[in-house]
Amino acid sequence: METSEVEKFNLKNFLSTKGAAIAAAAVAVVGVGALATASSVASGDKIVLGIRAEGQPIGGMNRTTAEKIFTNVAAQKIHPLTFRYEGEEFIITPEDINLTPLVEKATQEAFSYGRGGSTISNFNEQIRCIFNGRNVKLDAQYDSALLDEKLSAIAAQINRDPVNAVCKFSGDVIEKIPSVIGKKLNTQELAENLKAPLTTLNLPTGIIDLKPEEIQPFITTEDISAIDSVLGSFSTYYYPGDRGDNIWLAANAISNKLVKSSWTFSFNDTVGERTWDAGYKVAGVIINGRPAEDYGGGVCQVSSTLYNAVLLAGLTPTERTPHFYQSTYVAPGRDATVADGYLDFKFRNDLPHNVYLIAEAYGSTLSVYILGTKADLGGADIAIEREGSDMSPSIYRVWYSGNDVIKSEFLHTDVYELPKPREESRQA
Repeated sequence: METSEVEKFNLKNFLSTKGAAIAAAAVAVVGVGALATASSVASGDKIVLGIRAEGQPIGGMNRTTAEKIFTNVAAQKIHPLTFRYEGEEFIITPEDINLTPLVEKATQEAFSYGRGGSTISNFNEQIRCIFNGRNVKLDAQYDSALLDEKLSAIAAQINRDPVNAVCKFSGDVIEKIPSVIGKKLNTQELAENLKAPLTTLNLPTGIIDLKPEEIQPFITTEDISAIDSVLGSFSTYYYPGDRGDNIWLAANAISNKLVKSSWTFSFNDTVGERTWDAGYKVAGVIINGRPAEDYGGGVCQVSSTLYNAVLLAGLTPTERTPHFYQSTYVAPGRDATVADGYLDFKFRNDLPHNVYLIAEAYGSTLSVYILGTKADLGGADIAIEREGSDMSPSIYRVWYSGNDVIKSEFLHTDVYELPKPREESRQA
């Protein structure tokens, strides 16, 4: 007897229903077993399968074994740092900075996966570890103060202050000494760049080439390249002593100074305050036309000597004040007084090229030389001429070509007073 279509259909349904039930039962059994396993792992001393220590499998291991693996990893990753500059090498060892791998921390992280949550969450995390894997990174710590100390020691062997180009004048010969570029290792930036490699143990395997910053000098070789002659010079005379010491200090302060084309030079800004802390002594000064004693007495002789050299060099005075009464070291109308905070002597370089100041105070002679480019004066000779009386002189700057006057500049008319009785003062 043949089986009817209805019977065939029912048989299929029966088999299908029965199969699904069996499969569901099987899954349930596996699920219960897996949950039981998850619960067992969570309460045991083994690391979940799929966990790696910097790529090395440690799943199924206990803490002690895993720590050994992490310790071996650290030994492979930790090594000295080697720096190099201009062929010289500098080494910082792990011991120098107390570089310490955090083995216990990494082991605890590896051990924590699949633990600490509910049975279901532990099971889910264990499954993810088994199928997807988990890689535990080994970090480290170090003493940043020790690293800074080591980098500073390296920098001390590399750093170099910039050196200005210098002009020297002897007789009729100008000697030009080239500048030197300074170098400075940025240890703060270097320490910051090493922070991540040290804490993650991704240390550079090769030599680290150091690149210190270049520090340009204030006066470069190029700045003095066009200087070829003395444009103007002037000398005055003084007596040695406290006043002479003050003259030497101020002369030294303005010497070896570059005034670039279009720049303005300030005597007070360059010399600074005339105080005891700055090395100045008490000597004769003038205020309100009265002689007195104060720190920096005699400095006006330096500003006055400079003023005359400026005029003869073809530079442009922009701020100048005469004394209350005539000075003994320059002719009437040729002085330039200064005082801290309120009287300054300034000039501007209107020439096409830079000029360079040299001031010398030796024995009893003060000399100021202004070096520059001879062509800037167009071959002219400069003379300072005076009209009027000593008490009211008018000063002119006259430019000559041979005996011919190219131009004559009126500079100023001064009116001097007679000396007054002594009083406390601050004007030199």
